[in-house]
Amino acid sequence: MRGPGSSRTVRIVVLSEDALTAQGVEAHLTADDRVLVLPSDTEERPDVVLVVTGEVTDGTLASIRRFAGDDPADHPLLMLVAEKPTAKQLVRVVGMGLVAFMPRERTTLADITDMLCEVTRGAASLPQPLLGSLLEEMRTRPGSDTTAAAGEGPASFTSREIAVLRQLAAGFTTAEIAAALHYSERTVKYVIHAMVVRHGLRNRVHAVAYALKQGLL
Repeated sequence: MRGPGSSRTVRIVVLSEDALTAQGVEAHLTADDRVLVLPSDTEERPDVVLVVTGEVTDGTLASIRRFAGDDPADHPLLMLVAEKPTAKQLVRVVGMGLVAFMPRERTTLADITDMLCEVTRGAASLPQPLLGSLLEEMRTRPGSDTTAAAGEGPASFTSREIAVLRQLAAGFTTAEIAAALHYSERTVKYVIHAMVVRHGLRNRVHAVAYALKQGLL
């Protein structure tokens, strides 16, 4: 169930500094037959890592990093439920596969399930204020772990890719981007996939972060 139209069970790991929170989220997700909840100490590679935390700490990042392989394209999808992270923290988690952020104080168990369905269909959700913070952080630092392949730069993005990136940065779904740009959804998905692969990026959120760093958005 990682891509559009896929019906396979999603394997997910829930990470939280609070055992009761983790148990509650796991119990809720286990009731969904589309989801297989793996233990947090699993040696298997999950499709999705869900982090529920108050603050993104070094310990949080270390826990996430355990599931990230050497190949960025093979990172699990990362969903983060937390208090608003700092821009520096955001730069780090984007580079670790972040596809969705939800504010903890306003997120319900049902919201988590809905977002899980969205991200496994290829959607991503990063609130515009956080994208603004990310932009400011990346403008003021010479390098970060969101940097893609050496030698790649703004000129290597096509006008069509930039148009799609701007829509992604505004938080639009694949269907909404297709309608706005008068493309088919298949074309939008192809454009996103092509630029992610060509630039050695993790996912569409990482692509937006990289475009921000290049001054395209």
